Formats: sequence, C-alpha cells, structure tokens
Amino acid sequence: MEKQAYANYTKRNKKGKKPPMACCVCGEDKPTAIEDHHVEGRSNSGWTEPLCKNCHSPITEEQNTFSPRERASDACVQNKTAFILLSMGALLKLMGERIVNLAKEMTVNV
Repeated sequence: MEKQAYANYTKRNKKGKKPPMACCVCGEDKPTAIEDHHVEGRSNSGWTEPLCKNCHSPITEEQNTFSPRERASDACVQNKTAFILLSMGALLKLMGERIVNLAKEMTVNV
C-alpha cells in the first residue's frame, strides 16, 4: 500500500467509522474492487478472504490449472489436498512478493 493510501486509510478509521473491507494482499479498499476469494475453492470450504480484482485474478488463474473434476468436493483426498496446497501457495506467493517489494521500498540509501 502506498504511503498516501495508508495515511488516508488510517485517517478514515480514526474518525470512528467501521474500517472498509480491504484486500488482504495489497490493501485496496475501493468497495467495487473487492471480491471474496475462496481460499480452498468454493466446493471445499466456506473460508473466504477479501481480495481486489488485481490480486484475485492471478490466484484464481493458478487454481484453474486444476480441472473442475480434480478440485470438486467429491474428488479423491490426494487431489483435494493438492488443490488446497496449490491454492494456499498461490495466495502466499502473491503476499510474499508484496512483502519483498515493501522491504525494498523501505531501504534507505545512505
């Protein structure tokens, strides 16, 4: 999240307003940009996390590398486990990239 976006976000929250739902990866809080991401897939769990469309798309694209049959609620245990690992890995990969970029932005050239 950019410095100004973060400042605006914290300023809104200090006014006693309920914080808006924000992307758990990049912090985007524009209501029309937020979607519920089914972390373990729709058919496997009701666990969702808010993601903006830009962050949601590559994760869903990665999930779609498994066929619908391989990720279905009645898939074999091995396929379901593999799909859940892939789904969590795709989310963590994107979050990791954001953390690395943030760390690079924080360095001070002396």
